[in-house]
Amino acid sequence: MLRRILTLARWTTVEMLRERILYVVLLFAVVLVASSCVLSPLAPGAQRKVVADFGLASIDLLGVLVILLSGAGLVRREIDRRSLDIILCRPVSRLEYLLGKCLGLVATLVVLVLAMTLVLALTLTVSGFGWRATYLEAIGATVLGLLVVASLAVLFSTFTSPTLAALFTLALYAAGHLADTVVRLAANPALGDLVEASRLVVPSLGLFNLRGAVVHGVAVPPAQLIGAAAYALGYSLAVLYAASVIFRRRELR
Repeated sequence: MLRRILTLARWTTVEMLRERILYVVLLFAVVLVASSCVLSPLAPGAQRKVVADFGLASIDLLGVLVILLSGAGLVRREIDRRSLDIILCRPVSRLEYLLGKCLGLVATLVVLVLAMTLVLALTLTVSGFGWRATYLEAIGATVLGLLVVASLAVLFSTFTSPTLAALFTLALYAAGHLADTVVRLAANPALGDLVEASRLVVPSLGLFNLRGAVVHGVAVPPAQLIGAAAYALGYSLAVLYAASVIFRRRELR
């Protein structure tokens, strides 16, 4: 089972990298370098924090952009090419197929994040601000958040068009960053059950936003990182299992 999943993941990664998706890294580099020039009139301390925060946020946003443009159509492209029929004729379950596709998407994102991290490190070093190892904590948490978003994109791609899958994924991405705020504002006891039910569906993406802490030099407890990793893994596996249930009931045409 693991071998089949890894094989699917490898081929998915190779296919996505052939789509010239690495131009996203070039876009990131241009935007980041331009931002450091625009922010040059600021005070040195404030400039470092703003450039670092902007760079870390760009890694997250560009990762989500890759998911929306490529990940939301992963399954649909296989169906349109009729290559999915060939894959499923072999001893590959639909859950294994979805796990492999999601893992391949995440592997591609990891490659891009590593490249963008290198660009960020070089930009901070050349600008004289210096690179901090704690930035890796925020980047690692960002990858975990992208894992959750990628699993949602794969879920929606099993039963709808790439455009709608991208829109649904984007909607849950936005809702996930607002989830904690909504919970704090929901003081009406009558809405308690509704709020709790929504928390089971909407991902708590705020768990993976450590940019503010690392940029301002606040230490992140290891338990927080472990908890975020456990949540990301559990949520993603639950979403992919639900996707496999939906996918098994779908007629491939």
